[in-house]
Amino acid sequence: MRGRIWVVMGAVAVAATVAIVGVGLALEDDEASVSQTDYQAAVVNARNRVDFALGRLSKAQSPEELLGRMDEAADAIGDTAGDLDDMDAPDPYADAHGRLVEQLEQLAADVQGIADQARTPGFEDTLTGARGFDFESWDAINSILAELRGRGIDVEPLARQTTA
Repeated sequence: MRGRIWVVMGAVAVAATVAIVGVGLALEDDEASVSQTDYQAAVVNARNRVDFALGRLSKAQSPEELLGRMDEAADAIGDTAGDLDDMDAPDPYADAHGRLVEQLEQLAADVQGIADQARTPGFEDTLTGARGFDFESWDAINSILAELRGRGIDVEPLARQTTA
């Protein structure tokens, strides 16, 4: 008789454990899923953060200030890519989401790369007379944002920033 009680208690314990794990996984899935509205808000926020960081470049009053702002912009764009990468996009946007994160990371590297090159002896005049920058990653980001717009995400393209 005692043996049966232990078997029943063991079965109840296993069933309870399975139920608890199942509920935990279901709740975790609910927390990980993002609505289209929340995803749109995150994309718009990311676009605005990048646009603001890039917009500050054209307002620099000296080469030193420009280089400092480029460092800050690269950091801000990299942080933005990381924040987007931390979220799970809804399934219809997953592919574009991954490409957007990748291109934001590339834009951060591009901006930092130009700043670093301008600090290298012999390349100090890299920025002299420049009226703006042209990054392939910027174009790619705008293409991805246009793709997302076509799929129902209401987001504007990055603005063209110039010193002229």
